[in-house]
Amino acid sequence: MDSAAPPTTATATTTTASPTPTTDSAMPDSTTAQPEPYHLDLAHQETDRIIEELQKLYHAAAPTPQVRLPIDNIAQLLTHELGYEDLAEFEDSLHGTFTQFLAAIPEVDLDAASRTFRFRPEPAEDEWVHKRWTINVTHRDQLWWVLSKSAHARIEIPEIEFEIAADGARHIDSFYNHIANAAYNIARHAAAANTHSTDAAAAMAETVANLHSLLDLDRPFTIIIHDPSGTSDFANITDVEVERGLTMTFE
Repeated sequence: MDSAAPPTTATATTTTASPTPTTDSAMPDSTTAQPEPYHLDLAHQETDRIIEELQKLYHAAAPTPQVRLPIDNIAQLLTHELGYEDLAEFEDSLHGTFTQFLAAIPEVDLDAASRTFRFRPEPAEDEWVHKRWTINVTHRDQLWWVLSKSAHARIEIPEIEFEIAADGARHIDSFYNHIANAAYNIARHAAAANTHSTDAAAAMAETVANLHSLLDLDRPFTIIIHDPSGTSDFANITDVEVERGLTMTFE
């Protein structure tokens, strides 16, 4: 009797592909441009309107400064309140996401994990740290740096002996717009008042002309922010000298 043939054992063969030669096009490109960091676009008047509406909405909805509001809900509410068709159109006007926009506002405290935010409360007066910031303006892009000017701060421009006084309200705007708004207010006041002497009218006209000259950056100039509370803040900004613990007096 013939012996049974042994069972055939199938052998699995693994074929290892030869590594594909790496070409220059497959290598990571270390020169690939990185995305630009997000900046508040305060050259765009709509940005100022959005910040103003955001502040109103927050202070109406948050009974205390410790309350945090949901980012997504507020984004939808602002979309509706400001008349945008949808969130995509709203964020298109911001040139970024609403979260990026909030993160760029100096006094906003953002919690990415819980997707909530709040406006930081001001410290008690006995906790204030007097500060003075000095900015030497030599390039036009510096005019678009953002200053969140506290309710207690004043802006001095020594070259033209001019000052923007504290007015009891916080203002978030570019240096350009802080100066332009001052020029506009002086010009409007001069036009509305008919009782000014010729000398007073000429002085106001000269001040407006000097402020416009600064905006054209006809020559370098200095911006000094005096803040007894120390709660002013900046965005999009570098090269700022800060002095702390100053004793300042106001007339």
